[in-house]
Amino acid sequence: MHTVPHMSDTLPNPQEPAELEDALAVAQYRAEQAAGTLNLVPHEEVRARLGLERE
Repeated sequence: MHTVPHMSDTLPNPQEPAELEDALAVAQYRAEQAAGTLNLVPHEEVRARLGLERE
């Protein structure tokens, strides 16, 4: 007997792409950290670059 898959069985989990993006970001951070190429920007500089005033 052949069964038709339920629609929810064929659709991707909406959380999966976000989880993959998070895992990729962590992996890239760790790779840059290990290679010594990690470039951090202090909050004050970020705020200045974005034109935000300090609260």
